[in-house]
Amino acid sequence: MSEIEELNKQIETKRKEMYAVYEKNPNDPNLLKISQSLDKLLNQLDQMLKKT
Repeated sequence: MSEIEELNKQIETKRKEMYAVYEKNPNDPNLLKISQSLDKLLNQLDQMLKKT
């Protein structure tokens, strides 16, 4: 599996985790941390795609 494919998999997993937390409790303090983690993954993917 390529690095980009692995990153896409991590992004989808994190996105699903974020939605699950949001559905249980939209005010969960962990939601912000998960969202920031997802942002970092998306930024990594963006940087990788710019290099290719």
